[in-house]
Amino acid sequence: MEQKLDSELSLSLSLPEGERLKNPVLRSGYEPSTRLWTLILLYQGSLSEIEANFTISIVPLLGNYAIIKIPAAQIPDLLQYPQVLYLELPRPLYEEEITGISDSCLSGRPFFFSPGVLTENPPYESLTGRGTVVAILDSGVDYRHPDFRSESGASRIITYWDQTLAYDGNNRYGLGRIFSNDDLNNLLSTTDGTNGSAILPRPSADSTGHGTHIAGICAGNGRSSGGRNRGVAPEASLLVVKLKNDADSVFTDYANLMMAVDYAVRFTSERLLPLCINISYGSNDGPHDGSSLIERYLESCIFYGKNVVITATGNEGISRRHSSLRVISGEEKSVAFSVAPGETSLYVQLWKYYGDQFRYRLSLPSQNREIVIPGLPGIYRFELDDNLIRLIISEPTPYQPLQEMFLVILPSSQATIHPGIWQLYIVSESSTNGYVNLWLPSREATSSSTGFLDASAEMTMTVPSTARNVISVSGYDSATDTFASFSGRGFTSILDAKPDLTAPAVNILSTAPGGGYSVRNGTSMAAPFVTGAAALLMQFGIVMGNDPFLYGEKVKALLQKGARPLPEFSQYPNPSVGWGALCVRDSLPR
Repeated sequence: MEQKLDSELSLSLSLPEGERLKNPVLRSGYEPSTRLWTLILLYQGSLSEIEANFTISIVPLLGNYAIIKIPAAQIPDLLQYPQVLYLELPRPLYEEEITGISDSCLSGRPFFFSPGVLTENPPYESLTGRGTVVAILDSGVDYRHPDFRSESGASRIITYWDQTLAYDGNNRYGLGRIFSNDDLNNLLSTTDGTNGSAILPRPSADSTGHGTHIAGICAGNGRSSGGRNRGVAPEASLLVVKLKNDADSVFTDYANLMMAVDYAVRFTSERLLPLCINISYGSNDGPHDGSSLIERYLESCIFYGKNVVITATGNEGISRRHSSLRVISGEEKSVAFSVAPGETSLYVQLWKYYGDQFRYRLSLPSQNREIVIPGLPGIYRFELDDNLIRLIISEPTPYQPLQEMFLVILPSSQATIHPGIWQLYIVSESSTNGYVNLWLPSREATSSSTGFLDASAEMTMTVPSTARNVISVSGYDSATDTFASFSGRGFTSILDAKPDLTAPAVNILSTAPGGGYSVRNGTSMAAPFVTGAAALLMQFGIVMGNDPFLYGEKVKALLQKGARPLPEFSQYPNPSVGWGALCVRDSLPR
């Protein structure tokens, strides 16, 4: 098995195209029309030799990371180069929003700010985020919304990269179109979107409203409401990247997000501007320990310019997508998971200590048939009652000491996989550690009726919020001062104390496409409260000259210090709210 490939990529490359396309993880990065793979590359040294010998697209990113496009046939030759350290699939990411109150059995009133989140006392009442940049890497932003324009009507968006548009040949990423502040102001100055007889290019619409809502929480100035519905940092400048999404769903992938982060960091560091990056997307794919390439990449970005990255912890808390157990030597335990009718594919990801010797059995809902899975590393193929079972058991890599089993269930001749209760039996031949963690896909990727029967709400933070250097934000209901049950929880799988803090996530009123406001729920809405708060701290420290080193981990430390306790918790940090609820007043240096 090739040690330079991650497990899912190895498995996907081994499958025929028809099987690969049935699962969103296995097909991530693959373009059937061109048969090209978009992959994440970790490398050392220079890429010039590879660029000279391959007719492939390479986009170097900050650090020793790159995004490449390559035919599958050339991957074996590429792996022979010592510059290539590791290749990884650009896994799918999902918006981390709860769209219905009834889904989470919560109630409350719409609000923009929570008592105690913002300061109202001198000398800090003048903090507005002025001189800082807030990056919204999401579904786009309604650039015409009054809350993202100054009193003169000019755009507050200093640059807008729309990855979903046709490539115009004018950026280093080979993707989409970048609009300058002047471009946006030209569009705003016209009523019909034309310059004489020519139609001006423009950013595509924010069809989900997710990014527009987040931008308003971070930095809306409230012009559409007479100043009433202002965001946390109403005078911060906005940097927007509309992430390219899959044609069949509302997700993007790791590669698009990494390029967006690269663009934001390069743009602001070249202009010596403090930057706060908001990421309200997440995935269940990975060991949840900060070891994936996207998490390592985000951790490395702190060393470029003056920036901080804020991520939502996701909404997997009560989604039944995580299960954990311990299997001691000589013991057999089973993990049951329900598959809802209509599922077109499903994966189960298992992570364990490499030294533990396990073997496995998988049984169908009918209980009449089962397959026996050896515990040895390799790629395995089975068929059970018109269900295709494809799986890989990994070796450790230089970047991951744990062993992974990635098991995919695909339909054979029918359109969907077998519904009902599946059982995965784990038999321990020898255990030193014995702990096992399993994850199913994010709730946005499958039916809400699919899930583990014996689920654990802990370790339900989504990737990349499990990265160590980022500020990870869970959600709470500020109307009742209680933790939001849907919110993803820590700690990480290696017991790092995450999340870092919590912020309002229930009944959040913010900007909506078209010029008005709407109410949404989810940790997607919690993270931008902290992003805006980080902009206030960086304005106080960097822009106002009080502390030129107030960025990165120092922002996290101050926000943790100032976090206030919630009534239902007595111990901090804890897996639900970290160090407590966001409180800018107590986070600012005295």
